[in-house]
Amino acid sequence: DILSRASANKPWSHCEIRPDVIVGFVPQNNFMNMAQGLALFFSLYREVEGEGAEVVFPYGEKAWTALHTDSSADVLGRFHVFASLVPERVKGRAFNVVDGEAFAWRDLWPRLAAYFGLVGIGPGKSEKGNVKKYVHGRKGEWEGWVAKRGLIDGALEGTGFEFVDDVMGIPIRRDYDSSSRKEVGFTEERDPFEGYRIAFDEMGAARIIP
Repeated sequence: DILSRASANKPWSHCEIRPDVIVGFVPQNNFMNMAQGLALFFSLYREVEGEGAEVVFPYGEKAWTALHTDSSADVLGRFHVFASLVPERVKGRAFNVVDGEAFAWRDLWPRLAAYFGLVGIGPGKSEKGNVKKYVHGRKGEWEGWVAKRGLIDGALEGTGFEFVDDVMGIPIRRDYDSSSRKEVGFTEERDPFEGYRIAFDEMGAARIIP
């Protein structure tokens, strides 16, 4: 509302761009980094439990089946560029920018685990604790693991595993309707796993994960 009033009769305009959880790579740490938190968790889990180990989704059945959406960092960035080039189409509007259709962790968890050579399974079996509990329970092993695998220092310490737990544990539907972006001509969509895969590949190249 403030921006709408400020831009009235001015040569500039504005729009609001709303992502859901942003999935992407950053060269330094970012507390609200879902992809990095999961990448470090799965990597450490494989190191401790072994390749092919089952990794239980630890947040319960409601969170396992609740629909949500994610926003890949590069898709989000391209919408920002797109919006800046078509100001009359986006003027004064709000846009939810997500990868595509809603999905649940039951669709994604097994695929994320498989990327790391693990078997992702749903809730119900015995589990080893949530992401923060598992990773922080092995703090004494961090330094040796980082040195053994030739990883960069500080990634584990700078990652917000609480954020991962908080988001993944949400037990209600919270998906975004992104039809407004299509109305103005931005139709790019992707399988949500691809956003994670790209981020994981980049983290491996940066030696954040093995």
